[in-house]
Amino acid sequence: MVNVTVDPLTRIEGHQRISTEVGADGFITDAQSSSLIFRGFERILQNQDPRDAAFLTQRICGVCPLSHGLASTNALDNLYGVAESVPKDALMMRNIFQGLNMVASHATHIYVLFGPDLANPAYKKVLTTLGDTGNAVWKEMVGRFAPISYKMDGVAVPVGSSYLAAIPEKKRLQEAIALIAGRMPGPSSLYPGGYTYPATVADITKLSSYYLQVMDFVSKHTLKVDFNTWIENTYKASSPQKAVSFVTEHLTDLINKSTSSNDFSKDAGWGDVEFYAAFGSELVGEKILGLPASLKHDTIGGYKDPSKICFVAYGGYYKYKDGYDPKSPAGDRIFTSGVVSGKLEYQKFDPEKITESTAHSFYQNSVNDLAPAKGETVPLTDPSKIVYTGGSNSQYSWDKAPRYDGIAGEVGPLARMLNIKEPLVTGLAQAFNEKGYSAANVYTRMLARMQETAILAYELLNWVTVDYNPNGKISVPIDLNAAKNNSGMGLWEAPRGALGHWVSAGSDGKVTNYQCIVPGSWLMSPRDSKGIPGPLEQSLIGSKINPVGDVDYTNPVGIFHMGRSYDPCISCAVHTIDLTGKNAPNTLRIL
Repeated sequence: MVNVTVDPLTRIEGHQRISTEVGADGFITDAQSSSLIFRGFERILQNQDPRDAAFLTQRICGVCPLSHGLASTNALDNLYGVAESVPKDALMMRNIFQGLNMVASHATHIYVLFGPDLANPAYKKVLTTLGDTGNAVWKEMVGRFAPISYKMDGVAVPVGSSYLAAIPEKKRLQEAIALIAGRMPGPSSLYPGGYTYPATVADITKLSSYYLQVMDFVSKHTLKVDFNTWIENTYKASSPQKAVSFVTEHLTDLINKSTSSNDFSKDAGWGDVEFYAAFGSELVGEKILGLPASLKHDTIGGYKDPSKICFVAYGGYYKYKDGYDPKSPAGDRIFTSGVVSGKLEYQKFDPEKITESTAHSFYQNSVNDLAPAKGETVPLTDPSKIVYTGGSNSQYSWDKAPRYDGIAGEVGPLARMLNIKEPLVTGLAQAFNEKGYSAANVYTRMLARMQETAILAYELLNWVTVDYNPNGKISVPIDLNAAKNNSGMGLWEAPRGALGHWVSAGSDGKVTNYQCIVPGSWLMSPRDSKGIPGPLEQSLIGSKINPVGDVDYTNPVGIFHMGRSYDPCISCAVHTIDLTGKNAPNTLRIL
């Protein structure tokens, strides 16, 4: 048995540690996921004016501040009793904010945080033994996804074409958000009852020009088949089977054209989505398409016991009507709320079934397994008890362990796509399930993120150019007295998954309790009070540290893939610590 630890896991926001025990056959037998820093925003918000929460909580994360701002604003809409009357054009602008942010976040993850692992030397060892075809595939992988300042065998590797081209698109999308939200990160225009800035016709025209430039990147790098053809035959397909058939037939055509020339370039029709769709999966690439090799990403990151996992979505993106239901019942939002079991059975979402366990976390709450509205955030203050090497039975993370009806829940693009029954992702999940693979794995997780990016690009155009009315009403007034002795719940979808904020106020209208359950906590959570591992831990246990080639404890590329396939953004889950140990909760005011 060999202990293999990856620390830090992520390329940015790096306070996450993965500790594993690995057998001689390369399979992981145990794993602990540890978030390394305490997040103190729940305590910072004590005794604050609730309206400050929409601004303060955005500082939890620099990647998706809008998601926290919107989840908080939803909670405040509920607290002040105006959720059912927020004007439809205000809701469309919130959709546009989040849609732009989610596309930017997904592009960052696909190209900058996950993509560079495809240029890992572990794949060179395998692919270059397969003759001209293997060499051509390796050349494409490293030529597209190699990061900046990358060396292999001591030799500098030029930055990948897709990696390099994605960076200015991230900047462009940030500028688009800032145009209508005041600034990015940390927009200032979110407010209960609506938002504060009436975007003008000129703003909408400028937004449209940003959109067209981003779509130019998509056509040059991401998806070489016509974008509308892809949407019509996947997202708009009449059945999951037809969506999967369209993609496999499209890939078969590409392979037939490239077989003799070994040309898998973008000029030959291989966009990044097509390239990963064909070569990322053993089932799709080798068994269906007949390729000589694949990255086997469908063999890692799956769940071995479907009874211990589910897929949770709170629901995101309002429909074009005034007001919304804070409880997000099924069908109330464009991306509906829902729960899908590990056996792909559909259930209604009930926010009352959410709890958080601290049995294996660095907290000393008075009660375990609390509902978030009654939640506590009381950290351990004795440094000698903050130990990450105590094993699975110890306290080993600053993350709590959220559970839905007592079950660990995967959140994020795969959970969202399953819950809306998106044809392509649903069809792939069913196909993997029927062939003995886990429906959730690194491959389906990444394809779900790519497909969601395309869907949002499609929906954004409608929100910007059709639904939003620059002359429409953007807010309703709030009554500050409505917050007294009241509470609110904000359920939303961040790029990484279900994000919830819960707020309670006292007789003076100030915050008495504020709790955030973030996607990182759902995904990276430690064991719960029953000893059940969180989603990442479950996906690691039973998977190989190297999906292809020999066992290499010094280059566990499988752990990189599995951890990063969830797009961990740990700053959402953790943050500051009070080294003085005095006067908690403190009263702070950040201007």
